[in-house]
Amino acid sequence: MPRHASLPYHLYVNVCNSALGPNMPKGTTRGIWHAAYCRPGQAMLAHVLLESGANWCGVPLHLMSTLTTFGNGIDSLQPWGGMGEHLEVVHLTYLEGLLCMGVNRNDGFTGRHTGLTFDWADGFSRYPQEHKPLNLIERGDGQFMLLPNNHVQYLDRHFTKFSKGSEDFRHYRRGEEVYWLD
Repeated sequence: MPRHASLPYHLYVNVCNSALGPNMPKGTTRGIWHAAYCRPGQAMLAHVLLESGANWCGVPLHLMSTLTTFGNGIDSLQPWGGMGEHLEVVHLTYLEGLLCMGVNRNDGFTGRHTGLTFDWADGFSRYPQEHKPLNLIERGDGQFMLLPNNHVQYLDRHFTKFSKGSEDFRHYRRGEEVYWLD
């Protein structure tokens, strides 16, 4: 099964030079993030076309940013590793650009949804509804996070109410029912 997935569109990023080798000078290199790669249990890694013309495979989330901040470790940006061999990245147009903030996390981040969802279709799933979608969020500090649905609250100004610590979130659970057609 495939472990590499193309992004539906590319993202312009800065890559911390420490991700590119031990002899690189300090600083950043501009790049275009165009695909992702992952093995079960591993952090998601990016395929990035660098401004030098090199196509680099293996850049982790914590060493990419839209700004030049790289202060967060991988554990604070991705709650679990890859959940299977089959990775898909889909574009959810409605979510793109929506303001969001963390729930169930202590870092209190705010950011915007990129519109991209990384989905491991299988691996550790016991039931079909247990697929593992992670939302790609660009935090206010320029770093990217991959978070499950129950870790993110969205603000659609014409529809939702944005309140930290909403009591409703504690009631939401994964659906146990699998719906089949006769």
